[in-house]
Amino acid sequence: MAPVFGLFSRKETENRRRVKKLITMTTGQEIRGKYKELLNDIDFDKMELLLKAPNIFQILKISRTEIRHSNFLACLLDPNGTHGLGKLFLVKFLRDIASSEQAKEIDVFEIEDLNFNFVEIRREWKNIDLLLIIDNLVICIENKIDSQDHSEQLARYMQIVNDSFKNHNKVFVYLTPTGEEPKTEIDRSHYAKYSYEEIIEQAERLLKIHGNSLNQSVYHYISDYITNLKRELMKNDELNELADKIYKSHRELLDFIFENKSDIASELYPIFTEQIINSGWVMGSKHKGYARFLTPKLEQIIPSKGQGWPQKESFLFEIDYIWSKKRAVFKTVISPADEEIQRILSKALENIPEHKKPSGKKWLVHFQHSWKFETDGMASVDEADIKANLNAEWAKITSIVDKVETEFLKVKDELVKYKN
Repeated sequence: MAPVFGLFSRKETENRRRVKKLITMTTGQEIRGKYKELLNDIDFDKMELLLKAPNIFQILKISRTEIRHSNFLACLLDPNGTHGLGKLFLVKFLRDIASSEQAKEIDVFEIEDLNFNFVEIRREWKNIDLLLIIDNLVICIENKIDSQDHSEQLARYMQIVNDSFKNHNKVFVYLTPTGEEPKTEIDRSHYAKYSYEEIIEQAERLLKIHGNSLNQSVYHYISDYITNLKRELMKNDELNELADKIYKSHRELLDFIFENKSDIASELYPIFTEQIINSGWVMGSKHKGYARFLTPKLEQIIPSKGQGWPQKESFLFEIDYIWSKKRAVFKTVISPADEEIQRILSKALENIPEHKKPSGKKWLVHFQHSWKFETDGMASVDEADIKANLNAEWAKITSIVDKVETEFLKVKDELVKYKN
């Protein structure tokens, strides 16, 4: 019988050695030494410089936003747009599409004969990403960046176009990062494949040939677009290559950093805390993934007779910002406590018309407000984005807090008896 270790692949054995080495790298001196090596690596300087280079798509936080890519593509395809390219990009796109066997209603030799003076480009018309109308030709483009076609949407879009443009020639295009095919055989027979690889190639060629004649701002926008596509969609930009090279050269240190970096919950907590304190409220019992608080007036009267929280509060406002994965949830929570305390608090909350009857028996939630807040796949925290997300919901939260405070202050004397 072969020894057990013979069952492991070379890669698994290598990973085990690397993890063992990682575990032994515990002294500050070793870590500082590795960090110094990283800082002295010229590739690290190059990557840092590239990361600091301004890019309009990074600045606007739309690197992988499908609808924004469709908008920019619509701009490039518009022969009457302000980019100064005229019909150049559109003609090259049409020639590429005409080479597909699915695009039977467009002839590559007849493209130049089309009237480009009256091109209509529709965005999100009947949920279709892009619709081009050129003379007697209609081109339907479905743009897929991070998802596949679903719910028979390609067949549905084709039916809409066929019904709406009965006397036009029609071409259907399925645009993806690398030219993937639609899922179903029937869709594959009607939709011509097109890729962002081809868009990059055509855009780079246009800049190389016509770059000197373009407005400088337009040149930079298109250049940023190309860089963004390479970096975010294709993962073959110079920055991606440098990152891979640096990781291979400094794997030991970077793995150590990844293993010991703070998690998303820890990074989010100070942002929620700042928002709460700036509202004039005070923090309550702390737990990773929850931000709990009271108003200053309520802090003076809420009894500390509860069970389950470190500071034993009988009541807290609570925001769950991590455990619901795709949503944040604000709640009013009465903790398990003396039955009389729970009765006083519950009766006060029931005086507010919007309250809901609690479903639990120990932890009583009378008010709940949730909103979209996705932490799945969040590699790092963008403080500005988080604050913007909170600000959009804060008025609703403040309204509930004010109403709760008003009702609890009405039973202040009853609550204070249990305060100490």
